[in-house]
Amino acid sequence: METTVNDVLDLFCTSVSTERRLDDWRRDPRREQVAPVVLAHSTRVLYRLTEGDVHDVCQRTEHALGQVRREVGESVPQIVDWHPNFAFTHTFHTCVERIGAVPTYQQFREFSLSDAEGLDMLGSPSKELIRRLVVKQGVEQWRAQAAMRWRIGNAYYGFLREVYTLVQLRRRGIDLRVHPLADALFRVDAWTGRRALSLRVGNKKFRQGGNAGRKTPAEQLLADVQPPLRFDTIELAAATRFGQVHVPTAQVLDHAATRLGAL
Repeated sequence: METTVNDVLDLFCTSVSTERRLDDWRRDPRREQVAPVVLAHSTRVLYRLTEGDVHDVCQRTEHALGQVRREVGESVPQIVDWHPNFAFTHTFHTCVERIGAVPTYQQFREFSLSDAEGLDMLGSPSKELIRRLVVKQGVEQWRAQAAMRWRIGNAYYGFLREVYTLVQLRRRGIDLRVHPLADALFRVDAWTGRRALSLRVGNKKFRQGGNAGRKTPAEQLLADVQPPLRFDTIELAAATRFGQVHVPTAQVLDHAATRLGAL
């Protein structure tokens, strides 16, 4: 079983606005290296994962945030708001397919710092940003490094949360699909049939019931796709424990599976 870019385009890129969005993305000079990688990507490994696989990674991974506290992690605005040319989801999905499993944080760090593709996608750009901030703007080296750990670590936990949701809903009989192009370009975390799913966290950046933090939501980006899509959201309360993977409860997943399975 696999999901290719053609599956994404056939479902989501069927209107003037979505075709224009894809074309603009392809033509963006910042995406010159990105587009060929993402358009060639196929999702396979994630569909083979079991509940035990994901729990094992959550147990074995080191704390993705290390010893960094929020006040330090969010103290460098240029890193808090940093978006590399390759979206984090692109790098995570590429790493999964490369190693044939969901990586622990230490495995993901190794991929980003040692693998040629990982370096191009994340390792080298993150190092270059830190260097510029230290040399040209006088940011303390340790602070810039800590802020980058916070930025990447939180993105890693977000990806684990999405993988956990995917595996759990598929275990409940929902034929859920994912692809990094759908996520980064159309804000769709997953889909089944013509139902698009978003996973949101209710906190100061991701306000409960709102769209702050995701910019333009999938409901707006895909509003004119024909035949019309339907949309659903799994919303989590804010995480309460530092350095742990915050995942939906069984009750939340059961309710989501019931909604998705009824369509």
